[in-house]
Amino acid sequence: MTVQGLTLIRNGVRLLDDISTTIRSGRITVLLGHNGAGKTLFLSCLHGLIGYEAGRIEGPPRASQKMVFQKPIILRRSARHHLEFICPDIDRKLLEELMGRAGLAERIDAPARALSGGEQQKLALIGAIAAKPDILFLDEPTSHLDFEATEFIEAMITEAHANGTSIMLTTHNRAQAERLGEDILLLDRGELIEVAPADQFFHSPKHPIARQYLAHL
Repeated sequence: MTVQGLTLIRNGVRLLDDISTTIRSGRITVLLGHNGAGKTLFLSCLHGLIGYEAGRIEGPPRASQKMVFQKPIILRRSARHHLEFICPDIDRKLLEELMGRAGLAERIDAPARALSGGEQQKLALIGAIAAKPDILFLDEPTSHLDFEATEFIEAMITEAHANGTSIMLTTHNRAQAERLGEDILLLDRGELIEVAPADQFFHSPKHPIARQYLAHL
């Protein structure tokens, strides 16, 4: 996916400022930045959810993309029927296997909106991955989740990546970014400050803002 000159302006404020970069296919890209840096807006533009004033985005068609928000969108139906709606061609045995792996086997026929926050996040991720998208956007997928839920979600991300899905996620967790990330993008006040392979970024960042960010992450 390539981005050229992406600029988003709201009420006279440049929320995304002339961003140009390439999100490499088949990689796990981690998007970092302080609150308000523009991370969610950037993901939403890439996924085609919001318009922008200038620039161009080229990537897989929207139908072959999925996005899971920090607060996932959950339908008013059972967990089973939520997944069947999101992935109408999903095999019944696969659905039950995924729910079992997520520790949700006993909740499969419960109202999806009655699940806990962590359970809803697992459900949303299962649905997104089961659709086998070309690229998957994840906005802080483990924010406020316990260790068990975080471990499951990271395992699913790693598995989806191994099966060929490109993944772009945001996180405020440095350890998670180092565990999962192959490429790192750092946003600061809507500007793309640094793009680097993960090892280079975490050990020898080039931009002073990147060094300052890591010192407080």
